Amino acid sequence: MNRMSYILLVLLITGVVAASLGVASNAIWTDSQNVDANVFSTGSIDISTNPTTQLVTYTSPPMAPGDKVTSPITVTNAGSLQLRYAVTSTTTGDALLAAQLDMTIWDEAAEGDGGETCTSTPPGTKLYGPADLGATTPGINVIGNPAQGAQGGERTLAPSPAYEVLCFQVELPSGTANSFQSKTTTATFAFAAEQTANN
Repeated sequence: MNRMSYILLVLLITGVVAASLGVASNAIWTDSQNVDANVFSTGSIDISTNPTTQLVTYTSPPMAPGDKVTSPITVTNAGSLQLRYAVTSTTTGDALLAAQLDMTIWDEAAEGDGGETCTSTPPGTKLYGPADLGATTPGINVIGNPAQGAQGGERTLAPSPAYEVLCFQVELPSGTANSFQSKTTTATFAFAAEQTANN
């Protein structure tokens, strides 16, 4: 073997050995840590009313011009998120009578009497009316607007336990004409709630 071939062989062997040693020397120590218990809980929107039926009714004896009825309704947020709500009044039966009847809605707290009974005389600040009792589908928005997102006039309730008392009053005006005799209309009040967070 000539000198040049010997040198090349030595270099080649040296490179293989070095590479082998290099692989062996690349061993590393490792460790890991798990971060667990990352829990996510969703909230809830839960609106309820008391009463749930026949809030303002006047049938026996039947109404005469000048008659009116006033009743309280408690609106409660039983959920874990703040909500805002709107109210729509949809009527069936005689549409002309629904337009003739005057409805007024106010926050009982605006009476300033410290009670929850709803006086027969509305305070100066009202949430609705006096205006039509309602209308056939799609009804009349009497408080706010049920469309998604913040709308003017909507009511806000903090997470449970939170509630407020509203007063509903319906009156047959004293000047109501003879043509409204023996008529009947029925109103349904829809309370629609949605989250306020990110909305």
